[in-house]
Amino acid sequence: MQMKRARAVVEPTTGKRNRAARKVADEPSCSAASPFAQHGPIEQEIRTVHHALSFLHPEVVAEARTQPEDKKQAGCGSRHLVLDALVGTILSQNTTDVNSHRAFASLKSLFTDWEAVRRSPPAPIEDAIRSGGLAAIKTARIQAILNSLKAEHGKCCLEFLRSETDEEVKRILRTYKGVGAKTISCVLMFCLKRKDFPVDTHVWKLAMNLGWVPKSASRDQTYDHLNMRVPDDIKYELHVLLVKHGKVHKNEVRVLRATMRELGGVSADESLPTRATGADVKAEAEAEVKTEVKTEAEAEAAVKVEAEAPVKVEDEAKEHTKMEGAKPKGGGKAKRTKAS
Repeated sequence: MQMKRARAVVEPTTGKRNRAARKVADEPSCSAASPFAQHGPIEQEIRTVHHALSFLHPEVVAEARTQPEDKKQAGCGSRHLVLDALVGTILSQNTTDVNSHRAFASLKSLFTDWEAVRRSPPAPIEDAIRSGGLAAIKTARIQAILNSLKAEHGKCCLEFLRSETDEEVKRILRTYKGVGAKTISCVLMFCLKRKDFPVDTHVWKLAMNLGWVPKSASRDQTYDHLNMRVPDDIKYELHVLLVKHGKVHKNEVRVLRATMRELGGVSADESLPTRATGADVKAEAEAEVKTEVKTEAEAEAAVKVEAEAPVKVEDEAKEHTKMEGAKPKGGGKAKRTKAS
């Protein structure tokens, strides 16, 4: 497959993980304004990344475009009932998808409904969700939400949020402890089917590595910025693609950048690539990355040899001087002593 090459759209940016990421839940955010108004990315840049990711992970886009809305299970907030989605997202904090799904299934199998969870002592709930980690903290937060709903609405239910605006949903959910921007965004996009752009750890790190946000950006700031920048028509697909890419490539962007160069002459408006085409592009991109890594390694080795050369010459000179000094005087012939 012959393709024109183009320059990489953006330069990589690296940064240490913000301390806020260590918290169980992100601080309430969902700001209406971007914290980095003068920062990229521009729409074309975003669509170029989306296009490259579509070639690298065609199965993700195929599922997103062919699965009925009520069958999509791509995220922690994709459950049908809003309260289920919210609790599921809370259980997903600081753990893997497998562990959080196991914890949710265990909780639902042990209790008949959310009212039973609300009235239960903490210990049985903690035991049920222990596989998801931080069981005591998550139990306290879930029960606090259930108690608030019972006091304010007379029952443990959040279905009334379906008729609220995005901003009102955010306002209401922000009032619950442990419910931050990522959790709210997951409920909005996966459960309520709104045009929102959740930023989990993978999306956050990839955004920094792509230079879309400063290296000092927190996860919530990244959400506020990208939720305004990412076009509505690709928010869902770009989110699931970035999460997939982050898991497969450990949040590295070398293969992604190489793919963007390989696709430089291909229109993003072309039809969804076949699995074979996507595999070809991915293979070419990975080969290019390996070549770059090999070249870098060879360059580092050359620099090391060059740096060690003067030391070697100096050592040889010292050894030569030492040997010269050790030679006996008198033309190099030692005098013999007659035996008595």
